[in-house]
Amino acid sequence: MKEERNRSTCNKCRQFVPASRAEREGKVYLVKDCPRCGRTETLISSDAARHFSKRDLDPGWDYQECAVNCAQCTAHHAPTYAFVDVTNRCNLNCPMCADSVPGHGFVYEPPMEHFEKIFKHLSHLDPVPTVALFGGEPTVRDDLTDIIKLSRSYGFPTRVLTNGLRLADEEYCRKLVESRPHLLFSYDGCNAEAYRQWRRGEKVLDQKLKAVENLNKLPKVKVSYVSCLSVGVNDDQVPHILDFCHRQRAILRGLYLMPLVQVWDKAEFDYEPKRMTTEDVEILLQNAFPGEAVNFVSLGVASHTRTLMKYMGESTMVYFGAHPNCESFYVIVSDGENYRPIEHYLRKPLPEVARAFLKLERKLSDREERWGRNSTGRMLRALRLKGFTLKALGLTQGFLLLLANLRLRRVVKGKGLMKIVHGLALPFDLLFAGHASKAMKRHLRAQDPIPVVILPLEDTPILETARLQRCPSAHVCYDPRTDTFSYIPVCSWRLVNKKLLGEIAQYYASKGVSASGAHRPQQARTVAGAESEA
Repeated sequence: MKEERNRSTCNKCRQFVPASRAEREGKVYLVKDCPRCGRTETLISSDAARHFSKRDLDPGWDYQECAVNCAQCTAHHAPTYAFVDVTNRCNLNCPMCADSVPGHGFVYEPPMEHFEKIFKHLSHLDPVPTVALFGGEPTVRDDLTDIIKLSRSYGFPTRVLTNGLRLADEEYCRKLVESRPHLLFSYDGCNAEAYRQWRRGEKVLDQKLKAVENLNKLPKVKVSYVSCLSVGVNDDQVPHILDFCHRQRAILRGLYLMPLVQVWDKAEFDYEPKRMTTEDVEILLQNAFPGEAVNFVSLGVASHTRTLMKYMGESTMVYFGAHPNCESFYVIVSDGENYRPIEHYLRKPLPEVARAFLKLERKLSDREERWGRNSTGRMLRALRLKGFTLKALGLTQGFLLLLANLRLRRVVKGKGLMKIVHGLALPFDLLFAGHASKAMKRHLRAQDPIPVVILPLEDTPILETARLQRCPSAHVCYDPRTDTFSYIPVCSWRLVNKKLLGEIAQYYASKGVSASGAHRPQQARTVAGAESEA
């Protein structure tokens, strides 16, 4: 994959300069050639084989020049995963906050009409994005459930990224769940020292566990856990986190693991651990399954089977087109007692299986395109059989490919003849029932699969335009002064958020508008005054 126009930040002057990857002693470095400072480099992967194997599956991208002027850029494509910042207040004071929220020095908390503008704008996008309500800590807003309901009224799948502390209040937890968001709940393992050191709170773990207890009492809960990992603090917690998740698989939708992003001022937070990369976290998961293979693919590639997923009646992932060295993707599956890696059930490593399904995806999408214009498609459309035939052929081919790659004895329910019955019934159930997860529960021993996603590093030395250009995840920023919108890639948000949010906060303060939308006397609501209110 060629990235001739790629640029990254010089380690000395922080300007964006030409950059390329270099492999050395089994590791990968991002090498920057600055005309003023010379050559610098940053470690971006501790395992070159894993790093480049994800790139080998990438379909490619037409790179353009990027000015990295994210606050004013109008060229970035519409996001399929839209972060919407609802506040910059937080009920913790984490020195390792990836978005540097503790240092903002003002309160950003726009009124409801601000979000109405954003959601109305996003509703015109195709495809409609997933909305992730972000902060700060979203739950510090008392009207958060109203924002969730507003988002869902536009048809957006809606997520809330939360530290979970307010969910320790059982009544609040119930109210939040009833608004039906998908909660992304940060949980860094059972080591209280990690919370004391990172979150500066002695009782944070106790509050989180109480919140987890409350969630498990309620119906219709959707939760994914997000675990930040660092060498020497909680990198030994992955087996515990897997067991923790397995006990909650009735409500669990996913597990996100992320290496600690080193963005803090070392003069204020005296902590300098060994740098952990995406592949280090992959290896931690591998080590949690002794004797088993764990080979990740990129989340962008995993989102490419859109046609096949449509035939299965499932929504596709939102990361279509993402750079191969952004999020990593894997699947773990319950055998009823523990999680097992998906490759326990596969005849080949996951990347090889992924390659085969990508090839099938191209065939299926090509057939749809041909039938949109040829006589076969016209005839089937006249008979009202085109959609059914495409689905039947696609599911049959997908099932046969899956069959060729599965260890059936480990996967299918039953013994002897009943195993054959379940195996034969599955494709028909998929074809006529239209809901893959229910069909698989009826016929497969392997149950409750969940995605494991490893989030990428976002600190300044590893920013690169090749990743920013392709990012399907962006903070959607509405500027009420100009009635305009901007899409800012997640990894560059920290570079501009203080300025952008501060200007918006100042605008609403000058209008005397509170977060609830009520007007206050103008002199009583300045940015400086808002800070003291918090």
